[in-house]
Parts: sequence; structure tokens; C-alpha cells
Amino acid sequence: MEGIENGLGGFGILFYLALAILWIMVPVFIFLISKRVKQMLNIMTTSQSEIKELNASIKYLKRKYNESNE
Repeated sequence: MEGIENGLGGFGILFYLALAILWIMVPVFIFLISKRVKQMLNIMTTSQSEIKELNASIKYLKRKYNESNE
């Protein structure tokens, strides 16, 4: 640490401190982002299946309505 302090000064120490913080924080953020993306994909697939069910129900109701009007 003495070599770093003498060679680079305060800016160098801050630079190495920032690198150490990034070394820890970047993988944490990547993990959190990937976890959130997986949740969003799961929500999207369940929403698509629910939309298909709703479309089928609407078609059924339209058919019943048209049959009752005839």
C-alpha cells in the first residue's frame, strides 16, 4: 500500500477504492437484473396464456349471442 500511496497519491487510492467497489457491486447488479428479467418473462408467459383463455371465452360468448339472436 505504501507504493501506491507514494506513486499515485490520493487520486490513485480513490481510483483503486472505486475499482474495488465496482468489483463487488457489478456482479450483484447483474444478478439482480437477471432475476428481475426472469420474473418478467414468467409474468409474460402467464399473461399470454390468460389472454388466450380470454379470447376463447369471448369467441364462445359471441357464438352464444349470435345463436340466441337467430
